[in-house]
Parts: sequence; C-alpha cells; structure tokens
Amino acid sequence: MYICNLKIKNFRNFGDPFFEIPLKPFTLIIGENNIGKTNLLNAIGLIFGQDIMAAKKRTLEIDDFNYQAVKHFKKQVANPKIPVEDIKFPEVSIEATMCGFEPDQAAVVGDWFIDRALTQARITYLYAIRSDWVKKSEWIIEQRKQLQDKVDAISKSESGKEFTEDQRISNIDFPIDYYEYRLYGGDDLTNRCDPYYLRMLKMEFLDALRDAKRELIASGDYRLLYKILCRKDLAGYSSIKSILETLEDEIKGNTNLKSIQSEVSILLEKVSLYEDGADHSIGFSFSSPETFEILKKIGLTYGSNPISVDRNGLGRNNLLYISLVLSQITGKHVNGDYTSFRVIGIEEAEAHLHPLLQSHLAENIEATHVNKDSQLLLTSHSTHITGKLSLENSVVLFKDLISGEIKCHYLLDKLDVLKEAQSIAYLEKYLDATKSCMFFSRKVILVEGISEQILLPVLYKRHKNVTFEKIGCSVINVNGVAFSHFLKVVKNGFFVKCLVLTDSDTNKRTENRANNLKSEFSSPVILVEKSDKSQFEKDLIDSNKNGSGKAILLSALIKTKPTNGKAFEQVTGTNDIDVETFFSEIEQYKSEFSFNLSKELSLKTATFILPSYIIRGLDFIG
Repeated sequence: MYICNLKIKNFRNFGDPFFEIPLKPFTLIIGENNIGKTNLLNAIGLIFGQDIMAAKKRTLEIDDFNYQAVKHFKKQVANPKIPVEDIKFPEVSIEATMCGFEPDQAAVVGDWFIDRALTQARITYLYAIRSDWVKKSEWIIEQRKQLQDKVDAISKSESGKEFTEDQRISNIDFPIDYYEYRLYGGDDLTNRCDPYYLRMLKMEFLDALRDAKRELIASGDYRLLYKILCRKDLAGYSSIKSILETLEDEIKGNTNLKSIQSEVSILLEKVSLYEDGADHSIGFSFSSPETFEILKKIGLTYGSNPISVDRNGLGRNNLLYISLVLSQITGKHVNGDYTSFRVIGIEEAEAHLHPLLQSHLAENIEATHVNKDSQLLLTSHSTHITGKLSLENSVVLFKDLISGEIKCHYLLDKLDVLKEAQSIAYLEKYLDATKSCMFFSRKVILVEGISEQILLPVLYKRHKNVTFEKIGCSVINVNGVAFSHFLKVVKNGFFVKCLVLTDSDTNKRTENRANNLKSEFSSPVILVEKSDKSQFEKDLIDSNKNGSGKAILLSALIKTKPTNGKAFEQVTGTNDIDVETFFSEIEQYKSEFSFNLSKELSLKTATFILPSYIIRGLDFIG
C-alpha cells in the first residue's frame, strides 16, 4: 500500500485550484527553496501524523492558510457591492488517495474505497467553517459595519483621507475561531474516519532541523530512541529488570549508604519541628524501576570505540538517526498496537553530510525500501543525491511561468521507455551533480562546452548588471550537442525558461542540427539560438576584433600563451584581429583562455561587444 496521489488546496503556498502530485512507493521530491517540499510533507502529516496528539496540531492557524486565499476572502468581505450570500469562506483540503493494498490493509481502509473494483481508497482532511455556525452572514455584515465606521472616522479626522484597498483588507478579521477540522473517508463528507482504523496508518517525519544528537541520547524525555525501544515486546526486557532489582537489594545493604542514612536522619530530627510520632528516617532506593523508566536511561554508542553519540559529529549522527528510523519501518505489531501502513518523510536527507557521503547515501537508501507496508518520501536540495537516485522516481516542484501556481513534473514523464530509451539512458548517465542543478533553477541555459559555461555568467552581468544567481539561472554544459535529451524534460512538463546556445557548424555535416532543434522544441518557454559564425569563440572574436574589445581579447591571449600572445599582438598591430588566426591560437586552450577572458571582463569596464545571437538569448532569459 502507498499514497499514489495527493491533492492540496489552500494549505500554505499551495493555492486554489488544487495542487496535485502522483506519488510512488519511493519518491525523491526536489526543487528550489520555498517551493513547497516541506509543506507537502506537513500536509501528509495532517492525515497520518500520529505524534500530533489527536486534535491539537491538526488545528490550523491563519498562517497555515494560503495567503492569496485569505486576501481574496478579505477583499470580498471589504467590498459592500458583493452580496453576502456570494462570499465563500476559504477551506484547506488535503486528499490522500491510496493504492496497492495487501489483504490486511484493504480491511483497514474498507470504508474509504472510492471505486467499485476496490483498488483505490481516499482520506480527506478538511479545515472549514464549523457546520453549526449559522451566523456567517451576520459576521460579514458586522465586519463591513466596523470597516465603514473606521473609514468614516479617518475621513473626518484627516480631511477626507481615503482608505487604500490594502488598508481596507487589513481591517477585516479572519474567523479562524469558527473553523474545525474533519477527517473523512471515500467521497462522503459524512463518513468520518474511525480513529481506531486511522491510528493503524502512521507517519514518521524527520524534519530538516532534526537534532539527531538530542534524539539518540539517554533522556527522560519522549525522544526517538525511547519511542523505538518501546516498540519491542516489553517482556523482552524482563531480564534487565531482574538484574536491577538485585542491584536494589545490594544498595539497601551497603555499609556506606547505611552510615549516611543514619547521619542524615539524626540531623533531620534536630532541625525539624516537633511532631508527635514523626519519622525522620531516610533510605536509598533504586526502586524496582518500571520497564519504561529503564528504557529512558538507555543511550546509543557508535563505532569500535564506544563513545556516546553526543560526542559524534553531526553528519555521523544524522546517518545513525536515519538508519534507526528505517530499521523500524517493517514492524506491524508493537505492544498491542497494530500498524498496517507507515509513510516515512525525510526532509533534506543530506543534512550535515559532505558531498561524497551524500552520494553514498543516495546510492543505498532506495534499496532499503523493499516492503509493501511503508512508503519512503525524500526531499532534497542536494545535486549529489539528485544525480544518483532513480530518475523514474524523481519529481521536481516548480512555479509555473504564467499562472504562478506550484506545479510538479516527474523527470521521465511522457518519455516512451522503448522509443526514447536512448534519451533516458543519456539522462541517467549524465545528470550528475553539476547538471542536476537545473532542477533547482527557475531558468536554464544549455550550452555545448566549457567556454560558454565559464563566460556566460560574466557576459550576462555586463549585459544586465545582475548575476545569474540573483535570477535563479543555471548554465548547464551538456558536453557536446546532446541538447534534445534535456529539452525533452522541459518540453514534457518542467516548464521553466530554457535557452539553448549552440554553434551553427557552418559548412559541416551537422549544420542543420540547430534548425532541427528549433523546429522540434521552440515554444514560449524554450528558445534555441545559434551562433552567427561557426563557433561561440569565433563570434566573440569577430564582434571584438577592434577597439576596446580587441585589447581585452589580446590581454586574455597573452595570459593564456605569453610568448605566442605577445607575438600575435605585435603582428596584428593596429589592424583588426584575424578571426581564424586568433582562434587557431586558442583552439587547444579553450578553457584556459575562457577563464582568463572572464577575469579580464570582470576587472575591466571597457566596452566588449556581445554577438547578436547571445544578446537575443540573454534578453529572453530576462
């Protein structure tokens, strides 16, 4: 069993209409910061989270509502022209559809099926106005009256000054106190989920700010290690309890402790007020501890040198934390508590891990999920993890360019496994740590080689006076001309602005390649631009063969090849640079020359002319 589809409406940054995402038994969720990855896991927790002590954290606050939904509601209330009966109070809705049931799981969700074939069941969390609140219209009328009173008061006291729309909206309350949550199964709002069955479906959520050390040491608090120890049969700890009871007998008979008891009792009798029959004797007790109390005193050690985890590094403890949770996801019967299904959400699995360890974790964590009783959801900002995990199970969240809504796209979605096997194999091979950063970007530029990758950031900054980092743009070097494999991902649903800068390859066998790319992939979000000359470097040289651009090129050439560069400068003199001759000097040193040219362009403010196709491309990126 697993959550195969999730729909979220009006919860935090997810608005209306519904955000919908299909999920798999193992899913990697990626995307830029503040795009909704954490909110997605929190939304699932509102249904399956068992550590939230029933109602308390299922009750939302105003900040949990989508900002635009609240603003739209207040705007309607503030507008007296809108009939009261037409105003709808916003609702938060989260629908989790489940599939792939084992027989025992089907029995648990038996009242929540949504199809006759009994292959899909659904649980919905709804946070809405209480059904018994009948004074919605009166509330709106009262809000409008209070607003009008404030408007009139301000107008009189400040010589006719009028409220702005934002001021009017800010003076409208939100009736959060009249909201309540409901959990219902299937498609029937009256079919409330029976808590008896609901508690058989659980969620473990390791958030990004998890304190692994705190959760793994001995403590009286209700922490992760203690909770996992309690999942085992408590009778299995009876031998430990027997040993401790023997220790208690030894404590009672210890000579030193008896001496202290006597001395303290005598002093107590002297300093205490007289009471008839008062007993001032004391004792020491390692009282036959309850098993639960014993477990609170157990801490973890790690490694061949058994030191406490509070002496370990953050990264090591994070791996220990994750391993401890994953080791416990298969148990169904725990001290009489039955768990039919468990979803594990791990936020930023890479926390505190160096790049090599991130890659190693990614290569192994997917293999840990092998049973049908659980579902594993990871979120990540790590290109090392993204580059290693299965593309089939990787979904990116992004903001739609037109609507501004949050959308999702599985990286291999709409790619035919048989017909496009070559593209899939290429993506799996080459989406390494560097190239997978495109899935954390708002805009992407695909280029052929290292020269473009080095120079485009500084050329863009000169052209727009802003950096690629500022606009969330990544330059991806495809190491050749394999643009189509990456463009298929964008065309099929990862709708971010994508620019392709490619060589025209004039008079070569591949000179029609750029035109073919334009024909197949050009769209409102994809622009293909080809060089005017045959290659990127030649266009740069041709555009700057004289004037201040010439001086910058020559300076970069001299830093790349001191002897040949100076000789070339002398031969050229006041003439224009010969493009082919200059290119022949750098052809085998493209990366070195590009690096030196980028330094020159960063340090000097003199005019350097960009080829027209690059200007068109950078203007498209924005």
